[in-house]
Amino acid sequence: MSNELYDKENIYDNEIAPLMKQIIEICKREELPMVAQFYLKQQHPDADEENAAMYCTTTIIPSRDKIYEDHHKHLSYVAEAMRYGPNGKPYVMAATISPYTDIEE
Repeated sequence: MSNELYDKENIYDNEIAPLMKQIIEICKREELPMVAQFYLKQQHPDADEENAAMYCTTTIIPSRDKIYEDHHKHLSYVAEAMRYGPNGKPYVMAATISPYTDIEE
């Protein structure tokens, strides 16, 4: 494997994004569900951690009254997996542990 980082952001921006704009317009107009994801860079420029990839994700999911409920759930699941990865949405917890107490005896 090459030591150069994978980076296709310029190709996406210059060649694919204009096509995606057309695809998105058609899908919205026709209420056609779609999910698309592009792996753009091996290293996201704003990431604090190493190997935090950069993706471009687009989803169009019609409202529940437009398609079968099971199909809506499936599209929502796919969109969430694409957005957050196979483990789903991140969970955040904060705790403060202190050896001191405010309890008076």
